[in-house]
Amino acid sequence: MTPLPGGSTREDLTSALRRWTGKPGLVVEDVTTAPVAHRYSAPTTRALTRVRVSARDTAGTVVVRLVAKELQRALEGLPPEIPPEARAYIDSQIPWRVEADVYTGPVRGCLPPGLHMPGLVHVSEGPGDRVTLWLEEICAVDRPWTADDVRRAATGLGRLAVRRRGEPRIEVPHGSFLANFVANRLGRRALPLLADDGTWAHPAMRSPEVTALRADLARLAGRVPALAAGLSAVPELPAHGDATPANLLRPAAEPGVFVLLDWGTSTPAPAGYDVVPLVFGDAEAGTVPPDAVPALLDVAVPAYAEGMAAEGLEVPVERLERAVVTAALLRYPCTSLPLDELEGPPGDGLVAHAREKAAFVRMVLDLEPRLAALSGR
Repeated sequence: MTPLPGGSTREDLTSALRRWTGKPGLVVEDVTTAPVAHRYSAPTTRALTRVRVSARDTAGTVVVRLVAKELQRALEGLPPEIPPEARAYIDSQIPWRVEADVYTGPVRGCLPPGLHMPGLVHVSEGPGDRVTLWLEEICAVDRPWTADDVRRAATGLGRLAVRRRGEPRIEVPHGSFLANFVANRLGRRALPLLADDGTWAHPAMRSPEVTALRADLARLAGRVPALAAGLSAVPELPAHGDATPANLLRPAAEPGVFVLLDWGTSTPAPAGYDVVPLVFGDAEAGTVPPDAVPALLDVAVPAYAEGMAAEGLEVPVERLERAVVTAALLRYPCTSLPLDELEGPPGDGLVAHAREKAAFVRMVLDLEPRLAALSGR
């Protein structure tokens, strides 16, 4: 039989499948595995493996399709060229077990109608600081998102955030993913690079579209502390943290349902934070044009507010929108240009990539007047 991800044994898998399927006589006959084509952006993801299990019981043949997600300490997934002291610091700032804790914790019991999580079939620990989550594979539709998809997802995310208020707080460095991002990705990395003349001398940063951003990014950098402080105007709630459309699967067998994946940044956040990746995520990834975002923001913010209100927490839409735009200004403009790629050869591809990212950054920066108008209400 094919070696199993995470060091699990055939006996482990059989026992887990018996529990999950409710078939105590299930016998595993064959297992095949294949790596999932996926760009790993987080050092805590060791591997994703698609697993097909052929089994039998008294009723006949049973085929189960799973995805095994192997998690690890960030230290194991960081590039070797990073100096040891920096590696140790980064490792200390990334709580690698959060996703496993979410899947095995109370979140599943808080899900509102229309939001699901993949079924958790098995959890295997080790070797070392590693955990493997054996999850139900979701057969999802692959079609562009509509404004109605965004509305329904935002409503569900608003309901879920309020429903999770009673959970034990997930403790992470700096208190939340967003605060950690501001302290580390912005404060220790992006802002010093953007303040360096050498950064802007790179060929990829010298095209007019990119150069035109410099003064605005410098002004935004000076406002980061005030922007972060302004988020206290809304309640703090548990968030998914990375609710992009790519992490909200739409099962072919269950129209109208979303299945939430990738809970590794599920920490406390300002109310409305999940609207940020929901609305901006595809544009950041380059799969939709940046100019589609403002209209989707107009759909998602009221829907999220309605979801919160349905669970008993009222936050004025204007205040919620102010928090969402503020979080987007912290999250994207100063980190979306390809700063981490400037040490390599420039090449036409990097120059074009920087231009594409510049269009996204410009769109987010252009939301600042909207923030000013909301602040006056």
